[in-house]
Amino acid sequence: MPVRLLRPLPLRVPDLSPRGSRLAAAMPWLVWAAALLVALLTEPDVSVGPVLAAVPALAAVAHRWLGILGFGALAAATQTVLRWGSVPLGGSALPMVTIAIVVVTVAGVAAAVARERSERTLDHVRSLAGGVQRAVLRPLPESTAGYRLAGFYRAAEAEARVGGDFYDALQTPHGLRLVLGDVCGKGLPAVDATVTLLGAFREAAYHEPDLAAVARRMDLSLRRRQGASGDDRYATALLLQGHPDGTLKLVNCGHVPPIAVSPKRSRELSLWPGCPLGYFEFAQDEPLRVDTHTLAAGTSLLMVTDGITEARNGDRDFFDLKAAVTGQDLGPCPEALTRALLADVSQHAAGGRLRDDAAALALVRHIPEATGAVTAPSRPTPADPMPAGP
Repeated sequence: MPVRLLRPLPLRVPDLSPRGSRLAAAMPWLVWAAALLVALLTEPDVSVGPVLAAVPALAAVAHRWLGILGFGALAAATQTVLRWGSVPLGGSALPMVTIAIVVVTVAGVAAAVARERSERTLDHVRSLAGGVQRAVLRPLPESTAGYRLAGFYRAAEAEARVGGDFYDALQTPHGLRLVLGDVCGKGLPAVDATVTLLGAFREAAYHEPDLAAVARRMDLSLRRRQGASGDDRYATALLLQGHPDGTLKLVNCGHVPPIAVSPKRSRELSLWPGCPLGYFEFAQDEPLRVDTHTLAAGTSLLMVTDGITEARNGDRDFFDLKAAVTGQDLGPCPEALTRALLADVSQHAAGGRLRDDAAALALVRHIPEATGAVTAPSRPTPADPMPAGP
C-alpha cells in the first residue's frame, strides 16, 4: 500500500535569497577588481590598501574557510604587485595594510570554521529530529478502510519537526479510526504530552469498541501525566470512526469542528462541543457525546487545528476557512483539497509565517477506478511540495 508522510513544513524566511547569495559570493571579487582599477587609474598617492583589506572580510560572509584564505592571499599578492609596480598603496602604511589583511583573513577563517562546525551540528540535529518525527507522527496511509486520506503538518518553530499538533489514522477491527488534536502550548512539554496522547490513542483504538471510551483513555493518560509532571496543560482533539458505507462517528473534545466540502457548498458539521482532554473530571455535564453523520459520495471531510483558523494577515484578520474551501472545483480528491488549503493559508498569513503549529487532514470515501474515480488538477504550493504533510 503506498504511504505518504505528513512532513512538517516550516514557514521559514531564508537568511538570503538565491540572488542575495550569489551577490554575497561575488562581492569579494567586485571589491578586489574595483580596488585594482582605482589603483591603476588614479594618482600614486591614492591609497587602496584599506579596500584590499576588506576583501577577505567580505569573503567570510558567503565562502568557506579555504576560499577566505584564497581571497586573503589574493589581496596580499595584489598589494605586493602594485607596490613593486610603482603604484603606491599609501607609502609607509604598507606594513599596516599587510598586517590588516593577515588579521582579517585569520579572523575570517576562524569564523568560517566555527560556522561550518555549527552547520554540521545543525544538520545532525535535523536528522535526529526527522527520526523523532517518524517515530511520533507516523506515516499516514494514502488509502485505508475504504477511505482516501491526505493532509499536511507545519510546525510554527522554524527548525521544529514535532510540535503540539498531532494526528494518526489506523485501520482497526472497528473500521477507520482517526485523531487530530492540538496540545496547549509549545516546546518539549507539548511534545511530551503529544507522545502521551498518541500512545493512548494507538492502544485504545484497537481494543475499545466505543469511540467515546477511546477519548476517555486519552484523557486518563493525560491526567496521569499531569499528576506525575506537575504540568497541567490540556489538549483538544477530534476523534473519528469511519465505515466503508460513509457512516461517520465523531467525538469532539473541544476541537475545531470539521467541514464537509462538496463541489457546490461547504458546511460545518454539528457536533457536541465536548470537553478538552485532561479536564474530563471537572466537567459538570457529560464531557463526551458520539455524533453520527453520513459522508456522501463525492464529499470530502476536512479537519484542521486552530493554527489554520487563527492564522492572521497583516490587517490582523483571521483566515476564513469555510470561504477558502467553498466553490473550489477540486473533485473528491483529498490531496487537492489539502494542497489548496495550504496554499491559501500560507498566502493569507502575514509574511507567509504561521504563529502556531498547523495541521489539516482530509478524507473521502474511496471510489474504485473501475467506477470512475475523480482526480483533480493540482495547485502549486507556496514554497514546499505538498505532503500527503515542516
